[in-house]
Amino acid sequence: MSYYKRFLAPQGKAFIAVPNAEVLNRRLGHIAGMLDDIQQLSDHDRLCGHKRYYTVKSLTEQVRKAGYEVERMEGIYLKPFTTEQMISLNFDRRVLDALCVVGVDYPELCCGILAQIREA
Repeated sequence: MSYYKRFLAPQGKAFIAVPNAEVLNRRLGHIAGMLDDIQQLSDHDRLCGHKRYYTVKSLTEQVRKAGYEVERMEGIYLKPFTTEQMISLNFDRRVLDALCVVGVDYPELCCGILAQIREA
């Protein structure tokens, strides 16, 4: 992260979006015994280009270590079930939209974590 400081204007802000290891569907899968390691990448994750998962805590720690501070953190899409399960449930678009809206306030449970950061 510190590499990007040279691109940030004085008083500028940067935005980081990362996959969340503790998303609700992974938490449920782990507790149900269907996922041995909550940090384990799936084939789908690798296909999406993911190299690792983060948590709210680990992302915050890396941001601070790189000399930034988190100004705001939001969740991206509250996902209670696997992608396959979500598709099979054929939710009404309003439910999917609601999962996006509600997720903003719960980054620790969402698929992705969005952090607004600035130089410390």
